[in-house]
Amino acid sequence: MAGPSFIDRVRNAAADDDVPIRDDFGPILAQDIAEETSLQQLIRHWTNERHAPDILPAQEHLLGRLLDHIRKQSDDVQLLRADPDSSEEEHFRIILVQTEVERVKFVIRSYIRTRIHKIEKYAQYISATPDMHERLSQGELEHAQRAYRSRKEDWTTTSRSLLR
Repeated sequence: MAGPSFIDRVRNAAADDDVPIRDDFGPILAQDIAEETSLQQLIRHWTNERHAPDILPAQEHLLGRLLDHIRKQSDDVQLLRADPDSSEEEHFRIILVQTEVERVKFVIRSYIRTRIHKIEKYAQYISATPDMHERLSQGELEHAQRAYRSRKEDWTTTSRSLLR
């Protein structure tokens, strides 16, 4: 008997903690991936990026969508905080929204820091390999090329000073 998928169990965790765990871990269905929220997609890409030895394709569209959503939520929170007629329950909800916004911002920052670390570490390889250019955003590619040029200039300067 096949039970609910892991994603279904997570979604319904608050309603039922007694769902039996399946013995077989089948492949993730395309339907489950299509049902992911933007935040779930970002967390999946963040985890993959952190554990992959190579840099993975950039998720510019997803990041843009999440950043727009964060800006909108932050603006809404500021409007609600300025409202003197809001109740204590609404203030509690505002705090929850702010906490969630900070959590999303943490994941975004960590995802970007992970990518920047890889870009700086492999700047020479990235600059020399056209296939890698497709995996980076324009800003990331420019950063990789600047990092490589800077490192190359430092190596050249250091080598020349040691030979004198």
